[in-house]
Amino acid sequence: MKITVIGGASSYTPELFANLVELDGLLDVQEVTLLDLNPEKLERVVQVGQRLLEGSPVKTRISATQDREAAITGADFILLQVRVGGLAARIRDERLPMEFGMVGNETTGAGGFVCALRTIPLAMQIARDVERLAPHAWLLNLSNPAGIVTEALLKYTPVRTIGFCNIPVNTTHGLAEVFGVSPSAIRLDSVGLNHLSWVRGAYVNGEERLQPLIAETAHRSSPLYEAGVVDPLIDPDWLRNLGMVPGWYLRYFYYTGQVLEEERQSQHSKGERDLVAEERLRQIFLTGGYTQEARDILESKGGARYYVPVLQVIRAILEDSGEEVVVDVRNGQALPDLPADVCVEVPARIGKAGAEPLPFGPLPLNVRGLVQAVKAYEELTVEAAIQGDREAAVEALVANPLVGTYSKARAFFDRVLENESAYLPRFSPGVTRPGNTAG
Repeated sequence: MKITVIGGASSYTPELFANLVELDGLLDVQEVTLLDLNPEKLERVVQVGQRLLEGSPVKTRISATQDREAAITGADFILLQVRVGGLAARIRDERLPMEFGMVGNETTGAGGFVCALRTIPLAMQIARDVERLAPHAWLLNLSNPAGIVTEALLKYTPVRTIGFCNIPVNTTHGLAEVFGVSPSAIRLDSVGLNHLSWVRGAYVNGEERLQPLIAETAHRSSPLYEAGVVDPLIDPDWLRNLGMVPGWYLRYFYYTGQVLEEERQSQHSKGERDLVAEERLRQIFLTGGYTQEARDILESKGGARYYVPVLQVIRAILEDSGEEVVVDVRNGQALPDLPADVCVEVPARIGKAGAEPLPFGPLPLNVRGLVQAVKAYEELTVEAAIQGDREAAVEALVANPLVGTYSKARAFFDRVLENESAYLPRFSPGVTRPGNTAG
């Protein structure tokens, strides 16, 4: 079996090899090929990976290349983890929205919109190569904004695609701490979209154990807060009213003004802090490899356990096991309040045919409107990125609850076209919506 990692020089990639070692040979991977445009970082990650595998039962060969065709050819599973424009682009995505009085984030709101416009065209190019060179391979997307990129791939390519986020697995580990059980003993009942999700239940041996904890949570020193399952911004009264645990990114919607003020007061954006962290990781990887300090830094950056659900899904596909994993998948009939062809983030049964989303039923009324609004924004963003459609781009921003007004959307998008012109050639003057004529 060959796994290819596109964007393999990421500082997170060593965790993939650490997780393979933790599986103790249960997943027989003959080769992992790392593809990246940065040869220096690529070689460094290869060396760290080889150190991790030495002395373990894992006999995986690690190779590195800058040749996309060679990397994709013969691959069984292809991990897509790219950041178009690097951290410099992420910092722009965080800073520019704040100039317009909007929260800034690389996956949510106006910043996530720009990230999607840059990333989707490259994802589509890679998918075309996969279709041509490895038509039976699975494309496993980790690139942000994961739900939007995955939706573009599902709608516009025939490539077998599943998307991933580490929030569900990290939530599971937090709940395992609260319950005093192994994370593998918990079945998560989660619903929503990528970075817009809620956990309704957590089952241990068939017993639902989350709802009683939510009902008795009265202050921020309660177990769900102490274990990091609930964002400290979430008021305990609001948690009980929701009756579900909101994912971390709901802070941008429930506490928009407070988050914006915190971002304005901060001397450095998340991307700027990550630049510092990346330099420290470079030094650690050169000397000590994948040390505990490196693990701590990566966890503080928010990327811990990304490969846990990926490897779960790979094993479940190979073994046709029907294991349940929370993934980004085509909706079908899972959430009847949303179109069948859109991407949702829900528990799915994984087998050789892929991911079958489990039916959830109608969305709770207290989150339905927000989910539908954000999904409309995501659909328009995909259309804009695929078609180079300026009208759809502005419509997407207006539909986004974190933007919301035409004047703000129009002015912001004009600045985006200036700042990101090198990455957005499809939006060059004269490109119009299919069926429209200029003049």
